[in-house]
Amino acid sequence: MKTKNCDLCKVEESILFRIQIDKGKTWLFVCKSCCEKSQKLENYKYGGTWKGSRH
Repeated sequence: MKTKNCDLCKVEESILFRIQIDKGKTWLFVCKSCCEKSQKLENYKYGGTWKGSRH
């Protein structure tokens, strides 16, 4: 199983969420906790889910 670190809190996870929190800026891969916190931001945009295990 592959893992990546959350771009915000640096926790290693096997499932990350691709989001933007600044309009027109780069995409971030974040953990579930950081994703939920970011949803409250004005420029939040969801762009998919990255999974370390592919079936």
